[in-house]
Amino acid sequence: MLKEIRCSKLVHGKITFHPGLNTLIGPDDGTNSIGKSSVLMLIDFSLAGDDFTKLSSDVIENVGSISVEIDFSFQSTLYTFTRNTDAPSTVFFHEKSERVEKSIDDYREFLKNHYNFPEGSASFRSTVNPFFRIWGKENYTPSKPLHSFPSEPYKNIKPNLLKLFSCYLPVQELEKQKSISQNKKTILAGAFKEGYIKPLTKRESILCEKRLQDIKIEIDELKKNIELFSINTSKIINERNFQLKRKKDILVDSLYKIKNRQKRIEDNLRYGNPVNKKFFDKLNLYFPDVDSNKLAKIDQFHFGVTKILKDELVSEQSILIEQEEKLNFDIKYLEDEILESVDLFEKPSSLIDRMLELSFEEKNISEQVRFRNVKSSIDDYVSELSSLITDKTAESLRYIEKILNETMSKYINVFYTNNPVSPEIKLFENRYEFSHKEDSGTGKAYANMISMDMSILEITYLPSLIHDLIVFSNIENHAIENIIHVYSKSKKQIFIAIDKLARYNEETIEIIKDNKFLTLDSEHLAFKKSWKNKPR
Repeated sequence: MLKEIRCSKLVHGKITFHPGLNTLIGPDDGTNSIGKSSVLMLIDFSLAGDDFTKLSSDVIENVGSISVEIDFSFQSTLYTFTRNTDAPSTVFFHEKSERVEKSIDDYREFLKNHYNFPEGSASFRSTVNPFFRIWGKENYTPSKPLHSFPSEPYKNIKPNLLKLFSCYLPVQELEKQKSISQNKKTILAGAFKEGYIKPLTKRESILCEKRLQDIKIEIDELKKNIELFSINTSKIINERNFQLKRKKDILVDSLYKIKNRQKRIEDNLRYGNPVNKKFFDKLNLYFPDVDSNKLAKIDQFHFGVTKILKDELVSEQSILIEQEEKLNFDIKYLEDEILESVDLFEKPSSLIDRMLELSFEEKNISEQVRFRNVKSSIDDYVSELSSLITDKTAESLRYIEKILNETMSKYINVFYTNNPVSPEIKLFENRYEFSHKEDSGTGKAYANMISMDMSILEITYLPSLIHDLIVFSNIENHAIENIIHVYSKSKKQIFIAIDKLARYNEETIEIIKDNKFLTLDSEHLAFKKSWKNKPR
């Protein structure tokens, strides 16, 4: 709970609070502009609000920047903080002997955790804002009691209300799934928009499905034809290659013979010179009976014959070289023929080309169909989730309606006697209605709003209320007496501003005074001075 605030600019530098009702008392003559609303706004500022620097800017202009030291008590432990209007987004946490600078978000998270907000709850300020009804915040219109400000959209009010009644977790899980699916839809839409995938209409999708069936049939037929081609071509190729191989073997044999003839001619040309006589003399060393002179004469004879035939040998050698070249060319040609036959056997090009063409078309169409199916599936899932969210939300809103209307009726029957008309709240998907029914007088309307605030304070984890004088100004005295009595029974903190105590009964005056945290009047101004009258 909020235990104490200390501010040197206040008429009393220290204000202490207690559990339950906390009253700020104004004068009996109803004097205004003494700082009642500004003090309540400072309490709001101490509870991590932002409105003091905006709606009470006149205070800052006239008294200067305001620093407030704030004490909270949770589980008998005291926590101290400092916040200044010069730097409202910063809060100093007093930790032991140090002041640690942290953000306003850290401060709000601290309050949320120490006020024991449950899992799946709204933020601290989203929870309390609608129920801190202080002059200037404009959240005290009886027909819009759930609004934090007049133009707040229902799309923000509804989830906060569901969270406040701990009904949001099931819806939140569904909304997470929907958000993930929506992101997928966005990615697909981007792919369609950029032309990476062609979007298909329902009619185009049907035609594509039929085309895929036709492609499958044609591909199956091509596979059969390729298999038959392979079998038939194998027979033809084997026979043709056999003939080519025979021709090649004959040419290779002829080439071999030509090479042998070339070698003999080369030998004859190489060894056609006469042998030197000294070689025959060396022969006598091994064969003494050999007539070396006779051998020399025979060698001379052969040399003569070779010399006569040399021209013919050179001529024949030229012819054999030409024949060799031709044979090599013919052999190479036959080898190429054989390889071409094998290549033809392995690659029936026209059939393969058509197969590739169909496969590419099949892949392209399949991708289009697949992405359309994915998109349809996502669309259906998003639609299903939307229906589930709507149904679950409607179910939760009916539950909140029922419990709120029952509890408001309980409170309004305490505020008023003689069977008063109870207010009724209706919660729809896109709006809410707060009906005062047959009794729509201004005072009763404000009392109805208080009955709703007290119901929510009782049922939910809402930690406190702030009700400024504007909330009570049109309510009948006897009803206010009963309201004050109800406030005094609350264990949660309720901060109110009230004046003209003389119009209430003694019991009510006693309750108000017993729970007082500050009294203001024209002699005791909240911030020590007045600036309502311009200097002349």
